[in-house]
Amino acid sequence: MLRDPLVATAIRGRELHLGAVIGVARLTGCHLNQGSEKCTSAWAQRGAHHLVLEDVQELALPVPAVGALPAWKPTPDLLAQVFQQLPDFRP
Repeated sequence: MLRDPLVATAIRGRELHLGAVIGVARLTGCHLNQGSEKCTSAWAQRGAHHLVLEDVQELALPVPAVGALPAWKPTPDLLAQVFQQLPDFRP
């Protein structure tokens, strides 16, 4: 979650929401950095593990949530609020 007050509050004209779930994705893999020839994203942190996400879906309305690093387990209530916006999504 972004908490740095110096971080821009908009990117490409879109407001950045802090303290909220803004979408869901399927985690389909994880791998250690495989070098610049395989990890070509400018966002890929060298020497770190990279998560592979698929079926990424943005929520129409952000759902307020307090997360944490590292990964955390959402409450059943939070999941219900998120999936209410994605009636066709199947975990």
